[in-house]
Amino acid sequence: MYLDLEELKYLLAESVEELPSWESHQKLSPPYRQKFDLEYVKRTNPRSASVMILLYQNEDGEIEFPVTMRVSYEGAHSHQFSLPGGQFEEQDISFDETAIRETVEELGVDYENIEIVRQLSEMYIPPSNFLVYPYIGIYHGEPHFNPDEREVQYVVPLNLEAFLNADYEVFEREFSGQVVEIPGYNIGDDEFLWGATAMILEEFKDYLKIVLNL
Repeated sequence: MYLDLEELKYLLAESVEELPSWESHQKLSPPYRQKFDLEYVKRTNPRSASVMILLYQNEDGEIEFPVTMRVSYEGAHSHQFSLPGGQFEEQDISFDETAIRETVEELGVDYENIEIVRQLSEMYIPPSNFLVYPYIGIYHGEPHFNPDEREVQYVVPLNLEAFLNADYEVFEREFSGQVVEIPGYNIGDDEFLWGATAMILEEFKDYLKIVLNL
């Protein structure tokens, strides 16, 4: 299946009655995670953040999007795969502006080449008390990543078509001395993408299948 980025952009921008949301999220949800009432969460004044699924066409004409390995730090999401993004700041005029600014800062790409296509469903992340606003964007031209070494250990480009055809797996992680089975994606060299990032990407995948009639 050949996907053209411009054609895909218009398909993704088309409105749908309802996004997959929790139906998608729960497939990649860790077993200890519950469904949150987002309207209630908003009333508790959580911190706000945005992330970006940044689609681009590589030199071979294939569509990819990057995920980043976070550096190790004292925090809930240290040394995990994530989408580029970060916390809303006062100078940001909107959550999509946060997504663009953070993507530029983390990946070292050009601001003016990023175009927002649409927003996906909000997600609450309890360990860090963030309400996250995910966005789909496209990058005009092929990006040359120059990641911020203070935040990003390395960047992994994921092939969109391969991701659409991939099945998630269940693997084991140890938390507080207990071994827990976690759903996620093996993205190579036995490296697993899981948690909120996997949940967001699962909704993205399901939404893609809707717009592509797969």
